[in-house]
Amino acid sequence: MNMLSFLRRYGKRIARYGAALVAIGLLVAVSFAAYHYKRMTREWYAPLEAGTGAPLEQTGERLPGALLAQAKTLKPFLLLVIGTDSRDGEQARSDTMMLAAVHPAKQRVHLVSIPRDSYMELPGTGYDKLNHAMAYGGPKLVKQSLERFFNLKIDRYVTIDFEGFRQVVDELGGVQIEVKKRMKYTDPSDDTHIDLKPGLQTLSGEQALDYARYRKSDLGREDSDYQRIARQQEIVRALADKGTSAQTLVKAFALMDILGSHVKTDLTDQEIASLLLAYGDPEPNTVQTDTLTGADERIWHNGVLGWYHLVPKEERSRVRQLLMEALAP
Repeated sequence: MNMLSFLRRYGKRIARYGAALVAIGLLVAVSFAAYHYKRMTREWYAPLEAGTGAPLEQTGERLPGALLAQAKTLKPFLLLVIGTDSRDGEQARSDTMMLAAVHPAKQRVHLVSIPRDSYMELPGTGYDKLNHAMAYGGPKLVKQSLERFFNLKIDRYVTIDFEGFRQVVDELGGVQIEVKKRMKYTDPSDDTHIDLKPGLQTLSGEQALDYARYRKSDLGREDSDYQRIARQQEIVRALADKGTSAQTLVKAFALMDILGSHVKTDLTDQEIASLLLAYGDPEPNTVQTDTLTGADERIWHNGVLGWYHLVPKEERSRVRQLLMEALAP
């Protein structure tokens, strides 16, 4: 039997078998992806209190190009973002703190960076620097302190440690940043060795972390906390651009493994899926940034004269209003 006769006789059967194999392969791939996703969200799900974290409301608007037929866009919500410096044998310290007004329907995020030394009331503890709240009571106390400070309800929180940040950046192939000056600082006591040269370059995970954390200098005057915050926001915007690229989808499983080990949040798996679908839409996402500003002053605290970041009431009101407007439907 020649090939033409063979195809005439068995072609339809082969096509049916081939289609069945493709369908089975797709089913296996989807099941594997769902398993990975569920495992990841189970690992990082950490509600601050049992029974807290009411489900975020959804709009009736369907997500454009949604992968899940039943997924709907979440209503705007306020998210606390904490970057922690976790070291072996030590309690996590908050190195970066931001409030993010997340508006999925508009594919917009408005980030407000909060200086670590901001002086405010820590409920149950008294007045102190905000970054001490992480040591005293973890993300829960940071959340309570900022809610009282701004008189706003924070809906969700997320923390990521430095090792997770490094691994995510490396997995994405680095981030392109214009380093504006020579950055060099060494502190053997905590194994800090920052050495960056100026110019447009692709930073590795370790270099990106150095760029975001740099403040003290071996070469002269140290940077202000505002300069440091501006670099952190620059890194966030660069990662946001990377996060919506086709490369991220290809490396989804590897990123899930990293995030599952280094992220904690009270966002549910359904809420995360809705956010992934909303911000994965072809329409461009917008990340706007702002910073809570004040003045560094020396004040007496618990019998010690130290430096604290004092924020005037007018600035607190400005940021509160900005966040409320960003969350408007």
